[in-house]
Amino acid sequence: MDPSARQRHLLEYWAVLRRRRWIVYLGVAVVGLASLVGSFLVTPLYRATATVQIERQSPDILTFQDIAKVDYSFAAYSDFYQTQYKILTSEAVSRRTVERARLAAHPDFRPKGSPGLLARLRSLLPTTGPKVASDPIDIAAARVRARLEVVPVRNSHLVQVSWVSDDPALAATVANAAAEAYIAFNLESGYTASDQASEFLVDQIGQLKKEIDVLERELQSYGESKRIVSVDDASNITMRALADVAERRTQARAVLAEKEAAWTAVRSTPDEALPETLRSDLIARLRQDRASLEAEIAQKGKTFKDDWPGMVTLRGKLEQTEARLASETAAIARSVRLNLEAEYRRARAEVENLDALLSRQEGDAQQLKRDAVEFTNLQGEARKKRDTLNALIARQNEMALSTRLQSLDATSSNVKIVDRARAPLAPFRPNRLLNTLVGLLLGASLGIAAAFFLDYLDNTVASAAEVDRLVHLPVLATIPRHGDPSSARVVSMRRTAAAGPVAPPGPVDLVVHRDRRAPVSEAYRELRTAILLSNAGRPPRRIVVTSALPEEGKSATAINLAIVLAQLSRRVVLVDTDLRRPRLHHAFDVDNARGMSTFLSGLEDDPKGLVRETAIEHLGIVPSGPIPPNPSELLNGERFAGFANALVDAGWEHVIFDSPPVLSVADPVILGHASDGVVLVARAHRTPRESLRLAVERFAQAGVKPFGVVLNDVDEHVHGYRYYRYYGRSEADDDAASPPSERRSAG
Repeated sequence: MDPSARQRHLLEYWAVLRRRRWIVYLGVAVVGLASLVGSFLVTPLYRATATVQIERQSPDILTFQDIAKVDYSFAAYSDFYQTQYKILTSEAVSRRTVERARLAAHPDFRPKGSPGLLARLRSLLPTTGPKVASDPIDIAAARVRARLEVVPVRNSHLVQVSWVSDDPALAATVANAAAEAYIAFNLESGYTASDQASEFLVDQIGQLKKEIDVLERELQSYGESKRIVSVDDASNITMRALADVAERRTQARAVLAEKEAAWTAVRSTPDEALPETLRSDLIARLRQDRASLEAEIAQKGKTFKDDWPGMVTLRGKLEQTEARLASETAAIARSVRLNLEAEYRRARAEVENLDALLSRQEGDAQQLKRDAVEFTNLQGEARKKRDTLNALIARQNEMALSTRLQSLDATSSNVKIVDRARAPLAPFRPNRLLNTLVGLLLGASLGIAAAFFLDYLDNTVASAAEVDRLVHLPVLATIPRHGDPSSARVVSMRRTAAAGPVAPPGPVDLVVHRDRRAPVSEAYRELRTAILLSNAGRPPRRIVVTSALPEEGKSATAINLAIVLAQLSRRVVLVDTDLRRPRLHHAFDVDNARGMSTFLSGLEDDPKGLVRETAIEHLGIVPSGPIPPNPSELLNGERFAGFANALVDAGWEHVIFDSPPVLSVADPVILGHASDGVVLVARAHRTPRESLRLAVERFAQAGVKPFGVVLNDVDEHVHGYRYYRYYGRSEADDDAASPPSERRSAG
């Protein structure tokens, strides 16, 4: 497909929507407003939701396993949850919900007062079975199921149980009651089979109790005879004492090794190198005094001799300091060695005592082991019996508990409530914003569909491309709409004694004279250029302007075409040949007592004398004159051909004939034979396609081919004809751009 062709096709659709935009606006407004009003009128509904967690296996509250085995395949997984969803919406759960929440007495669940017409008609029909009175619980359960919604949460074991009502508190109550009823139903159905083993467990437990009683008596007698309290290493007194002594001896040996190493090290270490000596504050102070005296002696020895009294005194102090340092160091070393030796001897004595105690304790333990063999055998047998008894008792308790689980909290089941339903604060339906948006979208869709449907039904000419496809004639100009769309056509008719029915001119009649820069003025100058260039070498001088049907803007086109030709300093005369409904004399405010009809009737002989000057330079007008009874016969006579030639010979360069519609009368065809060409005016969205085609065919049958078609009253906002306003060309610009054959001086 040609991209340009597709682009033009899409633009045509867009043009249809812009042209019929009010249909789309109406559809959007009506449907959007209806959806908004409906959202406010409908009764609001509230949805309360409880979130329930459903596991395939119950939590390990009980130690025994379920009777039914769990299948972990995907099919079984899916079947399990689908089964649970069906159970949630089953009649059994619904009845439990009604009973739990006491809904049968609620006003919303009671049967209505009087049956409807349909119910009464059904009651008249014969029934095969017996009539059964409706149970209020069944009615309430049916209403619960009708509004109950079960929605699984994706990728989880959670299920949302919702109930819808116009009462938010009731919605929350029913949703919670449904979840609780499902849990109770699940508990009851899951543990019913456990009750069948209770009688068997009672018999087994009684027999085991008797056997255990005999064994425990034998164990007690043997323990008393052997003075055995316990043979367990953790609780036996002898074994605990043995372990304690062994641990203490190990610690004492470690201490002994440490003390022995310290005493050995201090014996071989010089006095001044001992840590205690190095840490002594007194030793440190004496060493500092000695260093100070040595420094002072060295400094004064540079100045004084050794026999100087001051030097002698200093040396004496140094000797005393050294003597005291030596004595203090020896005293500290002696004290340290004595202390370490004493600690070593105490550690060795403690190790020897613990070795003796450990030997005695080991003998007692060996004797206990020999006596505890028989005691252990008796104790093991009794323990086995006791474990079996405990297991059977636990099993019995679990079986009994399973019958009462339905009254416990839901946390003991594989189903539990994660979030309880709360009364919603806002209704979930209607969603006014969503409904309004959907209404606007639906209204826009309906409006667009209606616009295209009306366009399909529309048989009028809409665009220049459509004119070209329909009649194969060029579009000479596209005249945009000027001011009020109704101003370009006749809006009222009035009758006078002299001229008959006339139409008041609209504002577009003299627009090229009043506002040369208006878009419509630019369009008429384009029309002028197209007509002047229609015949190669010689522009047409006698031009007929007509249309297929009335009220299509032919008179306005003829007036403005004559004005734009006169603006080129060409002498132009505008002749009103619409002898049935003339209006040019009204547009230029001239007398219509004399004109074309008086000349064709023989009442006037000089065509030049019928030309009236206008306020527009180089432009003259010949009014229609009084309306004759036979316009077609007058125009078909020889006087009309002579009239046009006389005006041309009188120096008028262009003669513009305003003709009646071609499909209404035969006058335009007659005028076309006596002219150089015909301009056919069609009004956008007013002229039917068939009318335009018949008009062209009528001219073709008469051997007259129009110059082209002028598409009038085009909505520039719809079709995009805004280039006149965009460029804003003035008349001077247009005249400067005209070919040399158009530009000439007046005269």
